[in-house]
Amino acid sequence: MAEEYRILRVMNNNVILVGRKPKGTQLFLIGKGLGFKRKPGMEVTLNSAQIEKSFLAYDTKEKNDYLTLIENLDDKLIGLCSEITLMAEKRMGKLNENLLIVLTDHIGFAIERIKKGLAIQNPFVYEIKNLYPEEFEIGLEARTLIKEQLGVEINEDEVAFIALHLDAAKLNTKASDSLNKTRIVKLMVSFLEETLGVKLEKNLTYIRLITHFRSSLDRAEKNISVENPLLPTVKKSMKKSYALAKQAGELVQRESGFVLPEGELGYLAIHIDRIRRILKKR
Repeated sequence: MAEEYRILRVMNNNVILVGRKPKGTQLFLIGKGLGFKRKPGMEVTLNSAQIEKSFLAYDTKEKNDYLTLIENLDDKLIGLCSEITLMAEKRMGKLNENLLIVLTDHIGFAIERIKKGLAIQNPFVYEIKNLYPEEFEIGLEARTLIKEQLGVEINEDEVAFIALHLDAAKLNTKASDSLNKTRIVKLMVSFLEETLGVKLEKNLTYIRLITHFRSSLDRAEKNISVENPLLPTVKKSMKKSYALAKQAGELVQRESGFVLPEGELGYLAIHIDRIRRILKKR
């Protein structure tokens, strides 16, 4: 089905801002070559096969954010972030409609800081890379596009922040929520390192530990309980590891308010016990 549009702005060869006729509703349209040799004011007829993705603000608050976005940010940046959003949806499925606004705001601010020589360190890069591997991979592809289209190189710290925004868009939460859970995971690791008197190696055992713990936080937040048939055995044969798991659970409750049930603590104790056995073999 074909529709008529008036072009308002051309962001790049693949992204245009249009008004849908006759109502004038504003949308970003993404499709290969949509902006090529087109200028503001032109009227075009496009069919669904030509449009890969459209972005439209649905409620008043989002519409205001949307209008602020297009008035104050560079067209190339908006076009770039539209393409990143489309790429993410192709890989991850439907994402929160506000992702375009959030990504454009974040990447725009990051580029400003980089140009001024003001780098922000992300202390959770390793954890984010392994807790959100798909999101991080898309962030790396976004880094390539940013370099190609805007001539700015972002580091893995910024890639990790993009990954958090993608995770939040997938879960319809805020990036700060994902960051806070990652922070709690890191706190738990620091607690174990201090208690065991070692610096944990960033290996498969470590990845299994933080991945399981992150999932435990999600389940605790949603009040989802898990059955752990191994719990009696864990309490009896892994007493020290279970004690550490309980202390980690108390840390989580203080930091987040989430309560990890005994079943979760039992599984966490198994991971801790594996680490303790590896350390004994050294």
